[in-house]
Amino acid sequence: MADYDLTVFSPDEFEEFSRDLLQEKFKIFIESFKTGKDGGIDLRFGLDKSKKVIVQAKRYKNYTSLLTNLKKEVSKVQKLNPSRYIISTTAGLSPHNKDAIKKLFAPYIESTEDILGRDDLLNLLSQSSKVEEKYFKLWITSTTILNKVLHSKIYNQSNFELDEIKRQARIYVQNPSFYKAGKILDQHRYIIISGIPGIGKTTLSRMLTLSLLSKGYEEFIYLSDNIDDGYSYFKEERKQIFLFDDFLGKNFFDAVTLQKNDDKIVKFINKIKNSPDKVLILATREYILNQAKEVYEAFKIHDIEIAKCTLDLSSYTKISKAKILYNHLFHGEISDEHLENLLQGKKYQKLIDHPNYSPRIIEAFIGQQIWKRCEPKDFFEVLKGLFDFPDSVWMNSFETSLDKFSQYVLLVLATLGTPVLLSDLEVAVKEFFKNNSQKLLTHYDSIKFLKSIRELENTFIRTQRDNKGVLAVEYQNPSIYDFLVKYLADKKSIIEDLIGSFKFTDQFHTIFSGRVFVGRITLTEDLVEVLAERLEYLEKSLVTCKLHKYTSRYEFALEKPKAASYMFLNYLYSNYSSDGRVSEFVYRQFGKRILYELASDRLDYVELMEELDLERFTFDEEKVIDAFFCYSENLDDLEVFTRFQEILPEAYNEYVIDGHFIGIAEDAIYKGLEHLTPDEIYEFRNRLDNIKETFPYLDTERQYEELTRRESEYEDYIDHQIDMAQEDRYFHSHDEDNRSEDSIISDIFGSLRD
Repeated sequence: MADYDLTVFSPDEFEEFSRDLLQEKFKIFIESFKTGKDGGIDLRFGLDKSKKVIVQAKRYKNYTSLLTNLKKEVSKVQKLNPSRYIISTTAGLSPHNKDAIKKLFAPYIESTEDILGRDDLLNLLSQSSKVEEKYFKLWITSTTILNKVLHSKIYNQSNFELDEIKRQARIYVQNPSFYKAGKILDQHRYIIISGIPGIGKTTLSRMLTLSLLSKGYEEFIYLSDNIDDGYSYFKEERKQIFLFDDFLGKNFFDAVTLQKNDDKIVKFINKIKNSPDKVLILATREYILNQAKEVYEAFKIHDIEIAKCTLDLSSYTKISKAKILYNHLFHGEISDEHLENLLQGKKYQKLIDHPNYSPRIIEAFIGQQIWKRCEPKDFFEVLKGLFDFPDSVWMNSFETSLDKFSQYVLLVLATLGTPVLLSDLEVAVKEFFKNNSQKLLTHYDSIKFLKSIRELENTFIRTQRDNKGVLAVEYQNPSIYDFLVKYLADKKSIIEDLIGSFKFTDQFHTIFSGRVFVGRITLTEDLVEVLAERLEYLEKSLVTCKLHKYTSRYEFALEKPKAASYMFLNYLYSNYSSDGRVSEFVYRQFGKRILYELASDRLDYVELMEELDLERFTFDEEKVIDAFFCYSENLDDLEVFTRFQEILPEAYNEYVIDGHFIGIAEDAIYKGLEHLTPDEIYEFRNRLDNIKETFPYLDTERQYEELTRRESEYEDYIDHQIDMAQEDRYFHSHDEDNRSEDSIISDIFGSLRD
């Protein structure tokens, strides 16, 4: 029987492990659920409808700690009154210990066989290879395996220490990438693990290495600088693992190695592929791999990506992200006071949902003990601050691994917003280099641009095709935009070069602002003058590059180019009205479009009408009001329309008593009822009351009837939910297949208080 340390599991992992073992033992499906904090149930199954069996999984190192906790559970079990009560624990138990526990929970524990200590669980595990294989973090940290690693020949890896192995294994969350990588190695004998910085490439490489060492491989060779050590240590008829972490890193691209290493590494890969007792694990950042394919002739000829495994954030489910965060916190020896600050109000949800979520940030925060430098009350805010400004993840890659051309492509992209058509990005980049080539000592050409896109692909950016094959560009991770904004913030010369090269309206407002605004760069007076000059230069050719991304499938539709949208004009006036040239630009453009089709940017149009001096324009007031109102489709539009009472009072008062207005208004109110969420139903009644007070002559009887019907349906739904909860107060199912992600995550983090 294998000697495994079950405390390598977190409480949530141990619960799942217990469930799987007991399912094998009883040959029955076991529900995974909780009734909330200290509800007294971890798992449940029933032999028939009259018998409810409750299982509790307890992760404790010794019997004393376990017994202290179990004494608190007695009253809960009595309240639940199960027909049978089973305990599973990581603690080792003697016969005397089991007798004491059985007596404590009499009559619910039928026999001491229902008290499964560490030795009992290991015995069950030895009878189920399927469960043992699933929980690989058990066996890669076992004494047997660690002794194998210790006695294996490990070359060139001073950091490959047992304590580090055990630490990483404890916090590692099993996910599909491990099994996918294992299958690739089985098939091809080598694997290239690529992805963005901080995504977990090195950790996955280590876990694969440990797994292979546990399966009989004799030697581990870590290649730190170049492939030559691979050739030196390669031994026939010996089971060897070669790991080349960051194999296309900065040193690989120096002038000396540039021309000689490409062929060597491809030949070594081919050598490994033909050796059944060897494996090669290569890890690299995605953009460097793309750059290598451009530079190295051998990489162009040979398809070295055939055994590639790309890690990206989309491969992490929300629950996986939660478990990664949880495992770091659980094993991080963090004080209860600090953890409580994170648990209050479920603040951890904001980290899991954060667009800049990164395992590297979490590891740095815990591993470098940054949390010790803050008060418990500031724990969450300090950690979230790293998520908000993850500069360290990107700065090194941007400044040391990208050439100047690619750096400027990214900076131009930052001004455009994403998603953006690749063709529009190229137009903007071309304009930038046309205006700045002498200063930057580099020029634009289409081949260089495409090479840059390939270099940035899957690291800083990703490209996607719509259903017509049109390419659009997005950031690989939202934190890249945050980094670029902060990087540019104090670089006035580059900002001036960028503004002086704008081609699209979106570039004027995506990253820059005339006021202090979070996530944007506030322009100084002289830079506003550069912006005004560029506006005047482009006045007759300004178009948008904005794309609408439909979430149901990757389809992109380009918004119709306009001379200047109302949103754009409103932004300019609200930010730069103090600059005479910008202000005059807005007046000129709005004057041309004051009677333009008003199907979009409607609120911006009204705000401009409120702010601008309307005496400077000549227009038909009734036509303006009608052009705006005839596109009203819901209550929101009707509420915005009422603002014309202050803007054009005489024309407005005549218009709203016309039958044309009344018919459209009544339909708009009714349409507004179609897509109400439960939270909006009661608010809608207040809004409808206000509209009825404003326009008492509107016939809203059917609208009120429909609203009353919707309110009644919602109240019936709430009553039904209450009844359901009362019927099964303690045994409401939380099976993992049916529970919401938030419910599962809440259960996971709840154990941090135990």
